Amino acid sequence: MKLLGSMSGAQRVVVLGVVLLIGIFGGGLVIYAFPTASNQWYAPTQPIPFSHRLHAGDKKIDCRYCHIGVGKSKHHTIPSLNTCMNCHKVVKPDSPHIQKLTEAYNSGKPIEWIRVHELPDFVVFNHRPHIDVGLECATCHGDVKNMEKIHQEKPLTMGWCLECHRGVTTPPHISKKMHPGVEDPSGLPVAPIDCSTCHY
Repeated sequence: MKLLGSMSGAQRVVVLGVVLLIGIFGGGLVIYAFPTASNQWYAPTQPIPFSHRLHAGDKKIDCRYCHIGVGKSKHHTIPSLNTCMNCHKVVKPDSPHIQKLTEAYNSGKPIEWIRVHELPDFVVFNHRPHIDVGLECATCHGDVKNMEKIHQEKPLTMGWCLECHRGVTTPPHISKKMHPGVEDPSGLPVAPIDCSTCHY
């Protein structure tokens, strides 16, 4: 402070400007190095508008008809154009959106869908054990059947996942399944919480 007092007004402005720039740059580096763990409410505009409300809601198409590998594979599956064209060879072929889909299918070029639910590279998430135990898709993905435009409804952070594994936010039917014979299993752990469960 003594040093600032001995400077001229112009020198003080320059020094304060440099300090401000260093602070902004430093803050930017911290944000870059440690981005937020949650994309909650992220809802990108897709190359072709797709209504889950129409398909999963109104038409009652099961999630696994399109996301075929979700109960069998470690990885989620974005439907292939073959899956889309199973219906859309005959359903609404005159729609401009379906024509774009058909053009991509006929040319062998995939639609470049924008991923909505994305975890960091250091997290390994396997859908299969969650589906096998009876977890509903909506538990983690929200009420997709009523979403006109898909968005990430839940935070999908480590803390959010651990609250379920610890039995704090676990759906009651899962708690009962994991602790048969226990009258009130709420609050009892239902899955491992050690680091190697999700980080390997």
